Amino acid sequence: MLTEFTPTIPESELLEGTMQGLELGDERVLIAKIDGEIYAINNICSHFHTYLSNGDLIIDRLEVQCPLHDSCFSLKTGEPADIPAEDPVEVYGVKIDGGVICVGPRAA
Repeated sequence: MLTEFTPTIPESELLEGTMQGLELGDERVLIAKIDGEIYAINNICSHFHTYLSNGDLIIDRLEVQCPLHDSCFSLKTGEPADIPAEDPVEVYGVKIDGGVICVGPRAA
């Protein structure tokens, strides 16, 4: 669990319509940029331990699709859209500081 905002990569390195997996200490985080908005969720599928960043970004639905069993997860809420995944993945807060994407706890 991220307890403070951690700098990751320059915002300019995350191209529009792409995603990237990152390691922040013990956390595995996926960041994605769609329509200028940056999203951050846990990069590990809640159904089967695999990296969501190896899947597909579903831009028009703001989702990422797991590469193993095709479950899709909302980039906004972390909720799975379909089976076999039933549990959500964690969603993180995002802020830009000096042109760098920072990921941390989600605002309540």
